[in-house]
Amino acid sequence: MWINNELYRLQKEKHYGSAYELFYCFISRKCPDIGLLKKLYGNEKSQILLDNIREYFINEKQKILIPRMHNSNTPLEILIARSDIEKNKNYQKIQSAILKNEIPSKSNLKLFYGDYTDYVYNIIETYKMMNLKRKCELNAATHLSRVGAVVYQLKMNDKGTHKYSTIAIMHDAVEDLLDYSELRKNNKINFNYYNSFINEFIPKDLQQSVKILTNHYNFFINFIVDKLNEDDKSISLKNILNVLEKLLKSKLGDLNEYVLKMYSLLSNIELEGDLIDSAKWECYKNLYLNGIAESSSRYNDYRVFEIKGVDLSDNAHGKGSLSSDAKIRNLNKNMLWGIIGYSMQSSWKPLNDKIEEIMEDALQSAEALILCDLLQTQSSQDFIMSALHKIKKLEPVFYT
Repeated sequence: MWINNELYRLQKEKHYGSAYELFYCFISRKCPDIGLLKKLYGNEKSQILLDNIREYFINEKQKILIPRMHNSNTPLEILIARSDIEKNKNYQKIQSAILKNEIPSKSNLKLFYGDYTDYVYNIIETYKMMNLKRKCELNAATHLSRVGAVVYQLKMNDKGTHKYSTIAIMHDAVEDLLDYSELRKNNKINFNYYNSFINEFIPKDLQQSVKILTNHYNFFINFIVDKLNEDDKSISLKNILNVLEKLLKSKLGDLNEYVLKMYSLLSNIELEGDLIDSAKWECYKNLYLNGIAESSSRYNDYRVFEIKGVDLSDNAHGKGSLSSDAKIRNLNKNMLWGIIGYSMQSSWKPLNDKIEEIMEDALQSAEALILCDLLQTQSSQDFIMSALHKIKKLEPVFYT
């Protein structure tokens, strides 16, 4: 069975077997034997640890949860493609230039993007001008470049074209490069600016696919927050819905569809915790990912949904610099993408292979996140409770 790098490193730890046994107790929602806790953490604190665990399970709402099983025959197409593309000299030069905050040469880009090279060059140049960074402080275009190159390496392009590798490198461009002060000019959504931006940066024949991959719901949530702040109004669900009602009366072309779906969703759910974060997550899982799936089915083109999978896989691959909550959100996104992918009931093998790979990688990465806590020998009470809370947040990953 394939083991991802995170889990592989942990398996070399002396007490990995015992930690995994404890992990499985937690996943099965059972209290461990005190002997297991003594083996992992010593005699002196094993009883208090057991008491803490027992009380946690007593206070937890009991519900039927079926642990997700590992897929021992998962494909490894994305992982292999990501490794193989690093050997490509053109890709090496592109990535090196971006990392140095330079613009790659068009001759290197042409291998991956063909006739779309000028558009790709323009996008990378704009990322450089705007000095956009990821949380790890690397140029944000490094992620786009890797996703585009991996899609190329996966041979997802139709013969003689560079369509899907170009869509892949452009998948975040609209969200990242739009001038939001221009987009929300005069306290309104500037639809003319949105259209002119799309026409300038995205080739006509790729615009539909790039729009499908763009999370427009984030545009509107950010607009709503700014609007409420400017009007000195509180961030409440009622006020959010009021702004959406006004937007529904605006002439926003095909953007009105997103506003309508968002209004319908937020009118019929309860948001928990931070209102804005919760609204973004609900839109992401209920509208954005499902929207990509529905569009892929409607146009009988599963490549766009696959590209989103490659994007999520790359984000998971680079999640080491993320906070704990961001890692958990990332893993839930990956698993959710796979679950939605399976719901499409496609017979398209390339898609189903990617679904299997991404879901298994998410499950293993989630296990590694918990096991890392359970293998800590100091502050054991804190780390065990942290592990239990993480498992709860990762229920979509750990359970079917």
